[in-house]
Parts: sequence; C-alpha cells; structure tokens
Amino acid sequence: MMDDDALDRALAALPLDEPPAGLHQRIMARTVYAPRTVFRTWEIWAIALLAGLASWLCWLVASAPHAADRIASASTHLIANSGLSSMNTLLWLAAGVSAAWWLVQLTLPTRRPPSIEAQ
Repeated sequence: MMDDDALDRALAALPLDEPPAGLHQRIMARTVYAPRTVFRTWEIWAIALLAGLASWLCWLVASAPHAADRIASASTHLIANSGLSSMNTLLWLAAGVSAAWWLVQLTLPTRRPPSIEAQ
C-alpha cells in the first residue's frame, strides 16, 4: 500500500509525452467557446412543417371561388355576433388594454434587504 505522498511522487515520475501544441485552445474552441446553434433540428422541422401547412392553406383559400367574399362575410358575421360592433364594448376593451399597458409600464420600488450594519 502506498500513501498519498508516495502515490503523488510515483505519478510525477511517470515519463509522459508533452501534449500537442495548442491542445488547450482547440479543446476550449470545441466545447466552451463553440458557437451555439440558433435552432435545434426538431425546431427547423417544425418551422418547415408549419410553413408548408400555412402555404397549403393559403393556396386552398386563394384558389376557391369567391374566397374574398366568403372571408369578408364570415368576419363581419363573427364581429356582429361577438358584440364587437357595439361602441360600449369597444370603449371598455380600449380602457382595459390601456389599463393593462399602464400597469405593465409602472415601476414599483422593491424592498431592500436589511443591511448588515443594522443588525
């Protein structure tokens, strides 16, 4: 059995080759300093799938006869049935959006932790 000091001396006495020049820089460049990818592979596939689906749906709508008339009629019907054509609804909606925006812009003071000298 060897104690820690003897083991350290034995390891230091081993005839080791010198590492290649620039090994540390190459390892750091491949690991820590490696550029991160913007998108993962599955995200690229999902974006491509959604773009293809959206373009296919646009083609279906554009190639349908009287598509613009049907879209305008459907949106008018939706607005009328949802109550968004009422002036009161639009005013309350504007007031709510304004209040939400002002609350987001509001900065409140944060509570500071007690200092060490106060204890």
